[in-house]
Amino acid sequence: MSAISKTILVVEDEKFFLDTLKDKLKESGFVVTEAADGNEGLQAALKTHPDLILVDIVLPQMDGLSVVRELRKDMWGKDAKVIFLTNYPFGEKAGEALNLGVTEYITKANWTLDQIVGKVKEKLEVFGKAYV
Repeated sequence: MSAISKTILVVEDEKFFLDTLKDKLKESGFVVTEAADGNEGLQAALKTHPDLILVDIVLPQMDGLSVVRELRKDMWGKDAKVIFLTNYPFGEKAGEALNLGVTEYITKANWTLDQIVGKVKEKLEVFGKAYV
């Protein structure tokens, strides 16, 4: 499969889930970078400007909500495409996430990896970025 040449940053501390999701995204042609904690994820996002960021809410160093709050203070980061990928059910945390302007809130237990990859493709296309 030819490269989509869109970069996805995955900020996730659960190693097995991170590796599995990363493999699935790469199989779909994405360039994937990773960070295992919030600080590392924020720095990677600000340095590399990925096309989309998948971020967990519960992370070491800095939680995902704080990562996005800090990201939104940056000129590039204020419009960055972010999908929360978390074990928190849709509720209080989702409301806070949506107030930060995230693109989507996905509860991991309710989605397959193929569905997550499909949502990534959909969001990149919806926002004018072709992924063919």
